[in-house]
Amino acid sequence: MERSKVMKPVRLQVSALLKYMSEGLFEKEHIMALALLTTLAGESIFLLGPPGTAKSMIARRLKMIFEQGSSFEYLMSRFSTPDEIFGPVSISKLKEQDIYERIVDDYLPAATIAFLDEIWKAGPSIQNSLLTVLNEKIYKNGRKEIALPLKGMIAASNELPAEGEGLEALWDRFLVRVVSNCISNERSFYKMLRQGTKTTMRQSIPKVMLISDERYKQWQNEMEQIEVSDEILKLITHVRMGLRKYVQNTEEADGEKFYISDRRWKKIVHLMQASAFLNGRNEIIES
Repeated sequence: MERSKVMKPVRLQVSALLKYMSEGLFEKEHIMALALLTTLAGESIFLLGPPGTAKSMIARRLKMIFEQGSSFEYLMSRFSTPDEIFGPVSISKLKEQDIYERIVDDYLPAATIAFLDEIWKAGPSIQNSLLTVLNEKIYKNGRKEIALPLKGMIAASNELPAEGEGLEALWDRFLVRVVSNCISNERSFYKMLRQGTKTTMRQSIPKVMLISDERYKQWQNEMEQIEVSDEILKLITHVRMGLRKYVQNTEEADGEKFYISDRRWKKIVHLMQASAFLNGRNEIIES
């Protein structure tokens, strides 16, 4: 069977999933689409915006597209501890076996989708663990390394990370960064007011449309096969050269702000491959 014929049902499935997930969300459809894209590509997304703009709801709806999906939500504060994110230390193992190990069930290491609000308030010990979680989907629990079932991470804040506090590495892990504002169109605003206090989907997603772990892995492999043409590589070079020229020619520009690591470029291309695959294409196109 031709590859394009195989990919068409994927595009239709993703389109239908987006329709379910976006129901009752106003002026957030593009954010939901980007959150779905990053999740299916195995990446993370950061939402910048004030409270009450449906950021946590996007994470809850993402969980619903996976078979046996689970979620973890947490509002960070300066006093948050690793126990609250990664689970409490097992007292019995510590006493009986002298092993320092956390009970991770129902905490982030066991979640399919994670939502961390006010992410920049996380302390250094939480940040260090999150770096490995986000980049490698691995959590070191005592002497063991756990391969996480995490498909997507959504972080949110009403501010950008402060400079000089060591948040650069964590900031770099979020491949996609989006602004989430309040509803601006009055007609959409009125619809939101009339829909009731609970923004829920009227219909549950049919089981046949849910994404299993096997299908998720299969899609990941298919994404890797998407062609990256010479024309696309030339466009990437054009962007890279443009950024370098801007930094060199603008006195006010801080070169560090435009630094893009090789790892990040690799992930950017993978995200474009994921977008092409989910749209039923065999290669990345200019858009």
